[in-house]
Amino acid sequence: MKPRLLLSLLATLMVALVVHNVVFAHGMTTVGDYELEIGFHNEPVVVGMPNSLDLFVTNAKTSEKVNGLQDTLQAEIIFGASKKSFSLEPQEGQDGAYTAYVIPSAVGDYTWHITGKINDTPVDVSMTSSPDTFNSAEEASVYSFPGTASQPAGSANTALMVGGAGLVIGLIGLVVGLAALQAARRQK
Repeated sequence: MKPRLLLSLLATLMVALVVHNVVFAHGMTTVGDYELEIGFHNEPVVVGMPNSLDLFVTNAKTSEKVNGLQDTLQAEIIFGASKKSFSLEPQEGQDGAYTAYVIPSAVGDYTWHITGKINDTPVDVSMTSSPDTFNSAEEASVYSFPGTASQPAGSANTALMVGGAGLVIGLIGLVVGLAALQAARRQK
């Protein structure tokens, strides 16, 4: 087998594995004739980072994606005793896909609660982050490199020292430049 063909096959396999992991970082549930896939759009879920609901609705009998549900379904995100309701928006360029934007602000498990109707089918489902559904929210420090989100690599003191050194070097350059200018004027 030629090396280029082998590299192409390996690259394709790697992309397929990544896509497979992204697609299955969601939970699935069935409501009447419809399958709902629920999760966070960006996984891993990082505290303080913008994220959103990923909701995909498919007719289980026909395998067709179900559009136009933004007016008949609502989403609620729950964390402990805190709840927030959202109107759904269609995801651009994807049939049967809906979203609601959120920034998770605490580490732990979140629940998406979807209510309303799909055509004549009532919907009232909840799905909580777990190993079988979607990721729980984690601190940014778990993924930050170098350093952590709360303590970046280097520190404010280091930045202050570097800035001070730059100021001193700039002043020295200014003094040398002025001295050279005066020396040039004297030679005329």
